[in-house]
Amino acid sequence: MKITFVNHASFLLEAAKQSVWCDPWTFGKVCNECCSLHSPSPPIPYDNVQYIWISHEHPDHFNFPTLRAIPEADRRRITILYQKHSSPRLVDAFKRLGFVHIVELPLYRWLTLKPGFDVLCGSVGTMDSFLAVRADGECMLNLNDCICTDRQLRYIRRLVGDVSVLFTQFSFANWIGNQADETDAVGQKLRELQYRVALFRPEFTVPFASLGYFSSQENSWMNAFVITPAQIAAMNLPGVNFMYPGDEWDSATRVFQSAKAVARYSEDFARAEITPTPPSVDDEKVKLAVLHLIGALKTRFGRVVLRRVEPFEIYTHDTNRIFAVFPGQGRCEIRTATPESAAQARYVMCSQVAWFTFAHTWGWNVMEGAGPYLDREFTKKGGNDLLRRCITELSTDILRFNTPERAVRTVGFLWGKKLEILYRFLGKPITEDVLRGVMPRGTDAAVHKPLADARIV
Repeated sequence: MKITFVNHASFLLEAAKQSVWCDPWTFGKVCNECCSLHSPSPPIPYDNVQYIWISHEHPDHFNFPTLRAIPEADRRRITILYQKHSSPRLVDAFKRLGFVHIVELPLYRWLTLKPGFDVLCGSVGTMDSFLAVRADGECMLNLNDCICTDRQLRYIRRLVGDVSVLFTQFSFANWIGNQADETDAVGQKLRELQYRVALFRPEFTVPFASLGYFSSQENSWMNAFVITPAQIAAMNLPGVNFMYPGDEWDSATRVFQSAKAVARYSEDFARAEITPTPPSVDDEKVKLAVLHLIGALKTRFGRVVLRRVEPFEIYTHDTNRIFAVFPGQGRCEIRTATPESAAQARYVMCSQVAWFTFAHTWGWNVMEGAGPYLDREFTKKGGNDLLRRCITELSTDILRFNTPERAVRTVGFLWGKKLEILYRFLGKPITEDVLRGVMPRGTDAAVHKPLADARIV
């Protein structure tokens, strides 16, 4: 088995005369131009790629520009692998990109793609998925962005068995608070990494899927909290090694160049460039986007559901406007902000982010991922959870029963992940107590605190 690291969450695995390229993102900004790659990507040997696996629809994993850059002849030859999701939207998107061969992987079942090359794909939550590959006497497990309880991870461990190489996210990739780590995102990620290393006991762990940075003036404050490769390396976890874009690991030699990779990442992190706040968007354009999304939610869920959503206000700091949104009434009012109203508005963001958030069904999820905003009431019990759930369902299209075909897909999706759903409810998040329960006796299970001098400032 040979693994070539490409960038962020992307690598090329070659084994048993087959190859699969995971989550291609090699250039450009994502998440409304708010996130960038730290390091340059190596050239891709397209001729060597038989399969491309996409874990989920976030643009740092399902990246349209990178996929479009693949020569047309190769797109028509390469087979796309994707979970058998309840929604066929991504399958349709692959076809529009010119991919002819698409395999929807059954959930939580091993599948032989070619003799000696077996894969297992599992769905986690509404869109995330993981991939395991067995070939050449090795097992690679790519947990990617999957956020799991302890019971879910133990379930995956039973299905996958012994792991040679584990790939897993090591830093947060979401909004973490109002210019502070109010969600304990740093501590949570460190606990999750430690738990996975202790539970799966892989020969090697490669931390990845956290190698971009927050590159807009609107969200750059989060870089001060980002967990870096240098911080992870300082924890001295068993078998943990970093790979830099272009690095290769071969099962015959089983050697990493981790120290060199960490040093190169530190150099790249020091050169991070921040782009200024984007140009302002006209008030009426923002309002029309708000009304458009509310209309889509009304069509999908009905007026009765929207009436239960609390009204809220958005303050756009670059235009000094208040957008008062009344989902139940299908109404949006624009007001000139006063110091008092600006301080009382629940959300604070620039007008371009406000427009993007409502102009696309996926805009709210992208905003929460990139973090270019403040939410003054995020700790409020309940809050606008109903609105968030409705927008998530609308954007992921996960629960549809409007046609016989969609009903069959939805039921099949839920049935395939029935145990994953059960273990999500029965399991626990990875707290320090849960972490202690899986650590070897005599090992200090205390969470390692980040090193301040290794952060991006």
